[in-house]
Parts: sequence; C-alpha cells; structure tokens
Amino acid sequence: MLPLYLFTYFLVIFGYMETVKAKSPGSKAMITNNGLKYVKEKSPGFKTRITSNGFNYANRVAMDTLVANIRTFSVPDQHGESGSFQYDLTNLRVTGFTEPQSSILILPGAGLKWTANGAGVSMHGNFRYTFRKRWLPTIRGSGTFDISVYGLDFSINMIFGVDVNGRPTIAASGCSCGIYRVKIKFHGRWAWLYNLFSRLVENRVRKILINKICDIVTKQINEDMEKKLASLPVTIKIFGHFLLDYRLLQVPTFQSSYMETFHKGEISWLGDEREAPFQPHTLADIGDTQKMMYLWISDYMFNTLGYAAQMHNYLVLNITAADLPPNQRGILNTTCTSFLCFGNLIPQLQKNFPNSTVELNLFSGRPPTMNITPGELKVNCSGKIVLYARQNDKNRTYVMSTMATMETTVNVSVSNERVHGKINGIMLLLNVTDSAVGPINSRFIQILINSVLKAVLIPKINEFGNKGFPLPVTGKIRFVNTSLRLLKHTMVIETDLKYMG
Repeated sequence: MLPLYLFTYFLVIFGYMETVKAKSPGSKAMITNNGLKYVKEKSPGFKTRITSNGFNYANRVAMDTLVANIRTFSVPDQHGESGSFQYDLTNLRVTGFTEPQSSILILPGAGLKWTANGAGVSMHGNFRYTFRKRWLPTIRGSGTFDISVYGLDFSINMIFGVDVNGRPTIAASGCSCGIYRVKIKFHGRWAWLYNLFSRLVENRVRKILINKICDIVTKQINEDMEKKLASLPVTIKIFGHFLLDYRLLQVPTFQSSYMETFHKGEISWLGDEREAPFQPHTLADIGDTQKMMYLWISDYMFNTLGYAAQMHNYLVLNITAADLPPNQRGILNTTCTSFLCFGNLIPQLQKNFPNSTVELNLFSGRPPTMNITPGELKVNCSGKIVLYARQNDKNRTYVMSTMATMETTVNVSVSNERVHGKINGIMLLLNVTDSAVGPINSRFIQILINSVLKAVLIPKINEFGNKGFPLPVTGKIRFVNTSLRLLKHTMVIETDLKYMG
C-alpha cells in the first residue's frame, strides 16, 4: 500500500515480485530476497487485492508527481567542444512539459511496468562559445537558446519484495528512455552561425535528458516510494495492550487484472507475541475487480484478540453502582425504591443485607469467539459472574455464583480507514451454581444481570468497537465509495481510493 506512494498500492500494501512464481497462499514456501529468508507456513488472516482500476489511479497520481518534478528540476551547466569550437550551456531550465500517455501494467506472474509515451519538454538557457583557429582571430559570443524535445518515452519495471521482518520493499529495474527529436534554436547577433552547430548541442541535450528522466523515475521508486513503504506500519499497537500484526507472509501474486498480497492478520499481547493455537480458515473468494482495492479480514484476526486477552486475564470486569448511569443505579440496591431491583426480585438479599448494594465480578472462562457467516457476525463468550453485597460498613459479603453464556450479533462498518463494530443485541443464559442465601429464582437473576450488562458491559465493549481496528494505510490515503460484505469466516471491504497528498 504507496505512500503507500507511486500512489496507491504501492502505497498501501505490496509485497514482492521475484522472478520465481509465488506458490499458492495455502502452501509452505521459502522466499529469498537479497539473501533474506521468510517462511510462509499458514493461511493469511488478512489479504488485499489491488485491481487495474487501482493501478490506473496510482498512475495518474504518480504522473502528476513526475510532471511536478520535471517542471522544477534544473540541468547542470554543460561544457562541450568539437575541433576548434567550444561552448558552454548555462542556466538551463524547463519552461514547459507535455504530459505523456502513461500506464501501470500488470505483468502476470512477474510484477508491474510503468510506461509513458509521447512526452514533450521545452527548455530555455544561456550559451557562450569560443572559436579558435591558428590563422584566424579568436571569435567569442553569447546569447540565449530554446530547446524543444518531442516524443520522449520511458519504461521501467517495479520489483516488489518482502524483507526478513515481513516488511514490503520495492525496487526499480530496467529503465529505458528514448527521444524522437530534439530541436534547438539560438538567439543572438550571430544566431545563423550558432545554428550551424546546433546538431552538436542537440545530441548533448538528448543524452542529458535520457539520463535525467531515468534518474528521476528510478529515484521516485527506489527512494521516495521505498522510503514511504518502509514507514508503513506492519505492526500496530491497539487498545493500549495489544499488537496488530500485518506482516506479509509471502511475495504478492500478479494476475491479469490485479495484484494480491497475503498478511499474517493476527493480534497478540504487547510484549508476548506467541501465536494462537488455531489457524485461520480459508478466506472466502470473490472475483470482483471493479473497485480499486479489496481487503479480506478473517474472523481469525478477532479470535486471536480474544485469545490474547484471555491468556493475560484482560477479560475481567468489576461492576459497582458507580459504573451505572445515575438513573439506573437503583438496580443494585437491596432495599428498593423501584420494582427492577435486586432486593425486590431476590428477597433474601433485602432480608440478609438491608440498605446494601450488589457488586458483580465478571470473569471470562474461555476466549470469546467470533463467527462470520454470510450476512451476519456473531460473538460468543462464556464465564463466571460472582455477586457480593457491599454493606454500609464497607464490608463485602459473598452472595452467589453463576455461569453465564452470551451470544451477541454485531453490526460492522468502515470509516476513517478503520473497521468499527457495535453490538446489536445479546442473548444471555445464566445457571446459578452456588448460593449463600438459599435457592435463587434463575429467571429473576437473569433479568437483573441482563439489565446491568446492558447498562455497563455493552457500552464498554462498544467503546472498543467505536475506536475500531486500523487498516494498513497511511494518513494520505482515504477510502471512498466503500462497502462491506460478510461471507463465510470473512469480512470483505470493497473501496476506491483517494490520495490526499
């Protein structure tokens, strides 16, 4: 992905094109880049597709950048001689540039080629000359000149790679440049004489421009784009304690109308990057190529988040009256002023712990799991809820324990280059496993705890969902005309792109 910054995907995600054809994403492959080795051992949790439409847009942005560079570059002063004639060209500057017809071509199984045809350049500068012949007096003169260049073409290949850390690389290869015609016209008192030597200067200018164009294009790829790729985040800190891993698993593959990249797509605890003990499902396949870019996100990514959180005891929550909105805090009272209240629905609490408040300790029993099916996203979790009574003397007394399972549906959306989620509804099932106050009506305790969770837990989860998962793009790329599809174990984001540079 390129500024991700020929633009777009060079801009955004990228990988590497070797002369060897990449193996299918499900296989194990050893990839060697400049002596570095990177092993792909499992299916991706995240995949991208950049289409021909995306590269066409990247080409427009890249060409705008190239045109701006050419219009501002300065040519070093030049000195030349032929026999008795010596000349100097100084203060050369570009006065006009005709944009070429250009394209970024996908080379199936190979990489990308950037080509441009029919560019024109106009230049202006100063000259001075000296003519010496042993039997003639030395002749000197100076003036100005204008140069017109027609039919300037160039072609360059782009080679994508993956370094040992799964970070993308890009390199230029095989730049060629040609010029159909160069015409120079001198201005000054002896212009007719100067123009006798125009062919010498035209050949010199042709050589300068051919070298300069390849230098500019190669620099744009090898330095500008490579620098921006090197700054792309392949691991991103999220939610304060977790690390989102977008490292590449292999070199990208190139088909006739798109390039695809394959990424780890896993979330771990910050400082503990052990992998989850389960594998991603095969990502659902779609053949669409109308949008500029497609992103596949496996439910594996979110399930690794749940696993890391569970392994580090992150999924623990204590709920007190202070956590509820002021108008709902009465739910936790044992002496009640409203019907929906622990003291009313569980009379033992009102009798044994009058004028007290109930506190809930929630513990996840196993990692929560997400399951994406066509058109629907569900999250399942289970754990233990322990209730205590907090009395006026601040002592806390154990009341009961219940095992809980919860299933929730989640609405997902994409904005600001992040995936956001919001809980749509929950289904809670409780089973009282222990009670210090005698038999408990499971139906009543479920009503009460369900009300508390809706007031406290769900808003906390939605707060995380509102922050969203960052997608691997830089700040200069914006998603436009974006849509989202839910398929089997897969979330697919379809979008066009806009470069804000």
